Amino acid sequence: MVKHSGKREVLTREVVLRAALAVVDCDGLDALSMRRVGEALGVEAMSLYRYVDNKAAMLDGIFEAVLAELAPSKKTRSWRSALRARAMAFRRVLRAHPNALPVFATRPAVTDRALVQVEEVLEILRSAGFSVTDSLFAMQSVLAFVIGHTVTSYGTTRHDEGAEPAYSKLDGDRFARVREIAEVLPTHDVEEEFAFGLELLISGLRRRLSKQQKA
Repeated sequence: MVKHSGKREVLTREVVLRAALAVVDCDGLDALSMRRVGEALGVEAMSLYRYVDNKAAMLDGIFEAVLAELAPSKKTRSWRSALRARAMAFRRVLRAHPNALPVFATRPAVTDRALVQVEEVLEILRSAGFSVTDSLFAMQSVLAFVIGHTVTSYGTTRHDEGAEPAYSKLDGDRFARVREIAEVLPTHDVEEEFAFGLELLISGLRRRLSKQQKA
């Protein structure tokens, strides 16, 4: 449980959002409320409404606060390396906040600071030569893969909601391939799997752009 230190910090939007994210990191999204964030900051909940209008705005702010941790982009030689770097960086900040993953799976970017990151990805794609529509499709596909794979790999579940599949006990004739895969799961590297899928996406986008430029 998040507790304030007793020394009251000067309130700003950024301070409020960091506190909200800390509550979510510690106790999950269900614990998020104006009252809980106020307690974490040592202030009355009503004082937070100057910085966030309501619970929905708080969730949008958590979206923003996580993205604020993205490292600045570095200049690269190609759009492919730039897109790859952004996807990997996004993956890292999502991994750091597994309790906040549902926010990214269910809400769009709406605040200015969050949309700056969207603008950057679209600029990479448009500058590479993708059409407006293809840029949208490409960005959405990459985001869906990054978020979806991270949710699958690192999303949190309640202790009574976990599943322990007994693949090794399946009928070998009916599920030969599943049993085969089950043997490599103990040494399965989800980060290697993520990189594999990301490369497939980027390779597909490269082929799409090449065809578009030749048309």
